[in-house]
Order: sequence, then C-alpha cells, then structure tokens
Amino acid sequence: MELLHTLKASSPVFPNDQSKILFCKSNDPIDKGFKMLIDHNILSTPVYDEKEKRFVSFFSMIDVIYQILEILSTDNQQDEGDMSTYLQNNTDRSLFQKNKVCDIANKSKREPFIFVNAESKLDDVARLMSKNHIHRVAVFDEKGDLCNIISLSRIIECASQLFGMDNHLTSLGSRPIETLALGKNQVISITEDKKAIDAFELIASMGISGVAVVDSHQKLKGVISDHDLVLIKSSGQYLNLLYQPINSYLQVIKTLATCPKQLITCKKTDTFKEVLLKVAENKVHRIFVVDDHNTLCGVIGLNDLLEQIVMSDH
Repeated sequence: MELLHTLKASSPVFPNDQSKILFCKSNDPIDKGFKMLIDHNILSTPVYDEKEKRFVSFFSMIDVIYQILEILSTDNQQDEGDMSTYLQNNTDRSLFQKNKVCDIANKSKREPFIFVNAESKLDDVARLMSKNHIHRVAVFDEKGDLCNIISLSRIIECASQLFGMDNHLTSLGSRPIETLALGKNQVISITEDKKAIDAFELIASMGISGVAVVDSHQKLKGVISDHDLVLIKSSGQYLNLLYQPINSYLQVIKTLATCPKQLITCKKTDTFKEVLLKVAENKVHRIFVVDDHNTLCGVIGLNDLLEQIVMSDH
C-alpha cells in the first residue's frame, strides 16, 4: 500500500483501543495477566521484566490454552464424572495462582518477541510480518521505550479504509479471491460431536489460533478459537464447558457473549475487497470459504490478506 511507504512504525494509525500500551510484568501471577487480556478484550500483551528492565516477550491467549491443557492433563480429569467432582471442589478456584506470567509466556512458540525502530517504515514492518508469519511487532523509540504495538489485525483494519484512495490496493480489491490463490490452504476442522477440549488440543498441536467446526457432511457449523477464553475465563466453574460436545459448547458460548459474533464466510467468487471488508468490519482473524451448500472449502487468515497487500506493491 502506498500509505505504508509514508508512515513510520510509531504512527498513531495503529494504536490499541485504549490509545495506550498495555503490558504485564514477568512476575505477575498468570491470573493477573489473563485478567488483563479478558478485561481489554485482547489476545496478547507485552511482558516487562523488572529485573532486566526491558520487555522480553509477549503473553497470549494461546499460551493460556497450552497451560490449561497441561493442568487438566496433570489432574487427569478425563470424564464428566471426574470433572463434576473437580468443579465441586474447585469452584472459583483459580487455575493459575501458583504460576507467573514468565513461566508460560510464549509457551506456544507462536509469539516471538520481534521489535523494530520507531523510524522504520510501515511498509518494511508489513513485509517483516508477512515474511515471518507473525501477528504483532513491538516498536521502540530512540530512548529504548516501547512506543507502539503494530498488530496484523490493525494493518488489515487500516487497509479496509483505503480502497479508492490507494491505487495498488484498489486494483487488488477488484479481483476475485479465486484468481489470487486465496482460500486454498488446507482447513483444520473438527466434527461437532467431539468434545470442545479436543478442539483446543487440536489448536495447540497444530500451532493455530482456531479450528472450523463441521458436521458429518463437512457443512460449516462454527469456529472454536483462542478468543473463546475471554468468555470461559480462568475460574474452575467454567471448565466443564471444555468437556461438553462441541455443538453444546457453541450454544453456551453464544449465551455467554454480550454480542455473539456471526460465523463469517465468503465464496471463492467474492472479491478481495469484499473479503477484507468482512474481516475488518467483523473483527475476526479468519474467514471461511464455502460453496453454495455451505460446504467448507478453505480458509483465509490475516496473514494471507497481508501477503496479497504486500505483493500488490510489486
């Protein structure tokens, strides 16, 4: 995008919703860091090490998923009977009270702490993110202070406002996604009769942030992602949701959400602009490609969209 050539990494085009940088400390209890993610509806935050006096990593929802799976595996809560007893004994007990943020930050190995100088051009930052398939970078000023966090979702949100103003993006926006080889990646999915915890185990093992939920005929029924933890929270009383069949789990998640999100899909004949606008307007991290019968055909992630934007400049 032409705009990315002119703006610096310190640009306020990409602030977080609070217009300030949120972070947690490495010695904070996991509970505290997790609560920050939940309270501010974010998926990741920088971690500051007071001993080293510098930011050292990102702490994310994916890390929390790994920790929850590890705890439940250690506790051997494998069936609903055991889980009921567990919940009865641990209602309102925190899962994480004995551990610190530094114990699990980037446990998933999916959030490397990559940073850039505030003077860097956003075009270079976007290429860095696209090449390394990362979701966010930290920006430091000349004093070494953290001055910005540039996330993949923010760049996509910015791009959604520039159709008609940016020549490269406008040209790209008119092309059907099938001509761009988008949505042709293998989709990681799970059938709705499995348990929700199986979906989170799949997320962890595959190193992804979400999985599609399908029925026995491969019809798309929903999605389970790291963002669900904002609703499940850290209290023991919510953990029984993970042991529910996925179709039941999805219904409960809808009731817990203040504004339940709709399942966002597209067709292979939709244009790049239509797809990107859907993603940005609905604040989702993936959009599923379906046919006229709602059969799952593919998935398009934020990095897929960014890659096309970066390539369009050449």
